[in-house]
Amino acid sequence: MRHIALAVGLAGSFFLAAATPTFAFGDGCGGRAVSCYDKVRLPDVYATQTRSVLLRPAYRTVVPTPPLVRNYAVTVVMRPGRWRTMVAPPVYGMQRERVVVAPAQRLYEDVPAVTRRVTKTVAVPAGVRWERTRDLLGRERLCKVATPATTRTVVRDVVVSPARRRIAHVRPAIYGVVERPVVVRPAVASRVYEPPVHGYISRSVVVRPAGLYVFSHPPVVGVTREHVLIRPGGYAWVRSRSGAIDRW
Repeated sequence: MRHIALAVGLAGSFFLAAATPTFAFGDGCGGRAVSCYDKVRLPDVYATQTRSVLLRPAYRTVVPTPPLVRNYAVTVVMRPGRWRTMVAPPVYGMQRERVVVAPAQRLYEDVPAVTRRVTKTVAVPAGVRWERTRDLLGRERLCKVATPATTRTVVRDVVVSPARRRIAHVRPAIYGVVERPVVVRPAVASRVYEPPVHGYISRSVVVRPAGLYVFSHPPVVGVTREHVLIRPGGYAWVRSRSGAIDRW
């Protein structure tokens, strides 16, 4: 609109300049002018504008959660069933019995040998023997010397009766009475079944595993008011004789 007004104003100015060159650029309109226009200043037009402002962006929070564990009583076999062999011990009794405490013995006596001493003359025939001598200088000499025949008296013991063992006497056996255990009834084995033994234990069971929970937080939006320029000011031509303002 402002550009149109300026265009019309310029056209009017050129028209006035052509018609009345004396008053085209004067303070007022000449008496011959059909209409006159004044150039006036138009102020800037402002307005209050409301717009959204992001105060805090959206975000997510991850929160870990622990597992949910519960304890349950569970029946378990403490000892399985089994067959067991029961052995009844044997029954013993006592029995008297005559036994040999000491067996019969033969006692022997040693008789020494009877000897007699005998004297006998024995002839020793002639022979040779070796003699070892040393001289004054210490030199050693071995000589063979002849020995004449001689006689010798020899005394020796002769066994008249040899040594021997003889039975002196016989010792009879010694008897006694002892009690010995005897089996009255032998051992008896029997098989007995023992049922299983059950018990209860506490067992932890995970009802819900550990996980991650994500919480979404929406953005926080605020409202701000700003004084903004709607239309800048400028210049316009206004008719002088009329009270209304014509903008071109």
